[in-house]
Amino acid sequence: MGLSRNEAGRRLKEGDIDFILDKAPYRMEEIGLIHPSAPYYAGMLVKARAGELPADGALLATPTLVGKFPAQALPEHGTQALAEALFEAALDGKGKIQREAARELMGPLLAKDPGAAGSFLDRLEQRPPSVLLAPDVLVLRGAALYKLGRYDEAAALFEGRDGDEGAGWDRAFALLSALEAKNWGAGAKEELTTFFLSRAPGEAQQWAQGELGDRLQELLGPARAAAVRGRFALAGWAYGQGLGYFREALAGEEDLFFRYPDMLGDLGRAFLYGPGRSQGLELLLGWDRSLREASAGKDWDIRGLRYRILYYAGRIQRQSGQYADAAKSFDSALEFAPDGLQRDACIWYILSMGFQEQPGETVALLRKYLPRWHSPVYFEDIMDRLARYLTVNRRWDTLAELFSLIRDSRDGGTVAKYAYILGRALSEGFLPAASAPMKAEELFRIAFEQEKGSFYYRALAASRLGRTTVPVPEKAEAPGKGPDFGEDAEFILGFFEYGLGGLAFSYLGDTTEFSPEELRAMAGAFAGAGLWAESIRVVSAYMGREDFGVTRQDLELYYPRAFTDMVETRAKETEIPAELLFALVRTESAFVPEIRSQAGAVGLTQLMPATALDMAGRIRRQGGTDYLEEGKINLEDPKTNIHLGAVYLAYLEDRMESPMFALLAYNGGMGRVRNWRRSAPALPGDLFLETIEYPETREYGRKVLAAAAAYGYLYYGMTMEAVVADIYR
Repeated sequence: MGLSRNEAGRRLKEGDIDFILDKAPYRMEEIGLIHPSAPYYAGMLVKARAGELPADGALLATPTLVGKFPAQALPEHGTQALAEALFEAALDGKGKIQREAARELMGPLLAKDPGAAGSFLDRLEQRPPSVLLAPDVLVLRGAALYKLGRYDEAAALFEGRDGDEGAGWDRAFALLSALEAKNWGAGAKEELTTFFLSRAPGEAQQWAQGELGDRLQELLGPARAAAVRGRFALAGWAYGQGLGYFREALAGEEDLFFRYPDMLGDLGRAFLYGPGRSQGLELLLGWDRSLREASAGKDWDIRGLRYRILYYAGRIQRQSGQYADAAKSFDSALEFAPDGLQRDACIWYILSMGFQEQPGETVALLRKYLPRWHSPVYFEDIMDRLARYLTVNRRWDTLAELFSLIRDSRDGGTVAKYAYILGRALSEGFLPAASAPMKAEELFRIAFEQEKGSFYYRALAASRLGRTTVPVPEKAEAPGKGPDFGEDAEFILGFFEYGLGGLAFSYLGDTTEFSPEELRAMAGAFAGAGLWAESIRVVSAYMGREDFGVTRQDLELYYPRAFTDMVETRAKETEIPAELLFALVRTESAFVPEIRSQAGAVGLTQLMPATALDMAGRIRRQGGTDYLEEGKINLEDPKTNIHLGAVYLAYLEDRMESPMFALLAYNGGMGRVRNWRRSAPALPGDLFLETIEYPETREYGRKVLAAAAAYGYLYYGMTMEAVVADIYR
């Protein structure tokens, strides 16, 4: 290609693919000389250049792909052929690179005519045996053989393999090849049924269903074919259509829903969101009665079946307003819950319905169910709603009783909240000392010492104690990228090396599979690419882990200073503390300029268009910038949005009693906050916040103050307590 390996690598890692666009596809093998992973990322760059972006347009946020290199004419042989050649070259890579390259090739391969599939297979079989025997490459070989009509060879390729390579594609090609080769044995019907009904419908199942067409019913029978179609309907959110298919399956072979338990979940959702809830409830409860007496000889997971049946019966009863019956169903389901998460789900519904019906009796329910909680964090929303109810109704004795129940909970945030509210009620004289579990100072100390708790309550408690919150060790720094990163982490980080950071998050998957060090490196890479929201989400995935020590580097990633010059300039002009304006922008938008809310708010400070027009008019009348163009304001422009948002916050501060009340008005509206305040004029500001009607506004106030305290501490040499005092002044 006329370039040294180093020069080609440098260009590619800058997102420059012009040097390969005019080359023939067979030359793409040379890209592997840069690094075995390079062809995969080059293939993704080619797809991006051709406009094949993800559905969410994430690549548009990748600077190296937007305007950095002038678009040139696309090659005569087409970018599709070029990308496929690069993905073929990437099959020589390992692990995740090879797996994702194979996934990129599967769709185009299945769309090829036999001649093109044959050429692909010829090229594939020239690769080393170590590559040919790799599970994901094996699946590609099976696909090519199937396309060529070499069904016996395709079936033999997967014979004796018990794995699940290629997200079910191995079973798809093995089963359909056996069918086409007339090797459809006695057990094939059950195997095909299991393929469709024992796993969530995916691309392999979708392809197999389309390939079989009308033969599906001939092979499986009407009931099983209807069950398959019902699952696909639900996967597309067509609950009514799915329920219709499931009714056919129930009429013909009811046992399917017991032999394949995931089908019960599908049926439960179909009844819950589709028509016929009452019939669904009658069916489920009838099944539960039958399963109580089920024969031990049945090859069914009776406990698992009863959990699903009772859980969805409870969901349907709740949706129908039958709260007492729903609570009984969820309570019965608890006995059969397969794990802690499912147990928590049942308890959450019981507590939520109890609070909705009789909030004053929720403490009694907590006494019963709290010892059975698996993850206390699961119940944060209920505990917050209950704290508001008790504060509004001045039921301080009940608040004290509830605190005694949760004091040793692993949910530091809720413990800190209840301890602080109780301490403030005691110090304000709302709660008699004789009724308190301990002195106010001790309660504040408990709130302060919850290291995994919110900065909000910790900083408030510290200010009451005359203490200073130091959220991280001052000298400890996080280690850099180590040599022991796994291949999946290296795969994610590779997107950033090749200018494809906007794609990385969609490949991240389950963050629990990565170490904190790997996630920290990824968060840093997202931040370096200007993808602040993704960076914050990755940091949050590891900062809350038990026994993990947060460092200053983690906090700086979690509370980044994006658009620094713009924020600090407008903060100074409007006399708003910079730490507060940063906190507002982070909370509103996570520094994503083009973000839009369902309500219509736009941009970094999430302004409604009408509010923006009002603020723009004020700026213009005072001789400032005129942001109006043809009657509209570009609120996705960071400079414009930050200026208007800062002016709006300053406007609210002039009209509300403190910066905190201005923040609450920013979120909930000035009129609402004034009305709420009139209903509780005697409460100090921090306790008033706990009484606000809207959960979103309550949490907004806490989040912005906590973020402001962190920004003040990290970047402006302030104590967190000083920031809190300034906002609540």
